Amino acid sequence: MEPANLAITQAMLRDAAAGIPYGQIAAAHGVTKSTVSVRVRRLAQALQHIVGVLDVDEDASPTASLLRNHRYAYLEALEHFRPSKAPFLQRVPATLAPAQIGMLLKKIDRHSHSPLRDRALVHVLFSTGAKPLEIAQLTVQDYLDAAGQVRRVSVLRAEIAANGADRPLLFDCGETNSAIDAYLAERAGAGRNSMEAASHRGLDPASRLFLSRDGRAFQVLRTQGGKRQAVCKEIHDIYRRIFSHAGMAGVHTACARRMAALSMQARGAATQEIADALGVKRAAVRKLFKSVAAPASARQVPAASIRRPQPVACSLSGGNMDLFPHPPSRREA
Repeated sequence: MEPANLAITQAMLRDAAAGIPYGQIAAAHGVTKSTVSVRVRRLAQALQHIVGVLDVDEDASPTASLLRNHRYAYLEALEHFRPSKAPFLQRVPATLAPAQIGMLLKKIDRHSHSPLRDRALVHVLFSTGAKPLEIAQLTVQDYLDAAGQVRRVSVLRAEIAANGADRPLLFDCGETNSAIDAYLAERAGAGRNSMEAASHRGLDPASRLFLSRDGRAFQVLRTQGGKRQAVCKEIHDIYRRIFSHAGMAGVHTACARRMAALSMQARGAATQEIADALGVKRAAVRKLFKSVAAPASARQVPAASIRRPQPVACSLSGGNMDLFPHPPSRREA
């Protein structure tokens, strides 16, 4: 977007957050009311996905009332917004092809200071459907049992879930588990959050599953008054940097959640089961699927509970196609 147009869109958002009616904003800029609505919505969504807006879920629909109610949080996010790092007006892909995921992982190896951690973060994002804020708060014992075995059917605890309720958390993708295992082995070797006991592979079970480069838990800021609203700028910055290095700065976590939902659907999960796993309503699942055609295999497989999955040798960058609604690129080796 041209700087002048971006400045106008930012001004529109500020006016909308101040409670000025869209019709009045449109008249001031000589455009239609729908134009104002579209431009404000897309900028607000970019702020939610890329910068993070305090007390606002990244997938929330930025209505006029939401902008008014969280005016100062949106204005604060706008101050930290870098348009060159977030081409929010470009068309965001509904899903990523295996070849694109493969390139993403290769870019992590080349640019990341914590490649094993960042590879694991990408796998968890695309295979479980968990949100970045939820991933940031997972613990070692959410992934491993005391014997050090993977909890293929775990629980995303209510205290960290965006919707405030327990829901299924599936670690049933072989490639995802291998990526996490490699990262945890690196952690144990470095002595970060390790214990002398042999349980949980020698790691502190209450420690976070993913840590910052210097071994800290990601900082999660919570609102006052006992509300569940929280934000973790660190984890969003990491994902934004990962996508940016791969030339995918416009990609956001809705794409990852859609791919995870497609994977569940391909394995026979019903819409309500997918909604339970993602912590959303059935309508939100249908919205995720709206921009892509359901795989034929998914339509033919009878619904089955995703709470008792069989181990899946899935691959984000090729191989098993459970995660993707289309074949992998022939260019991907």
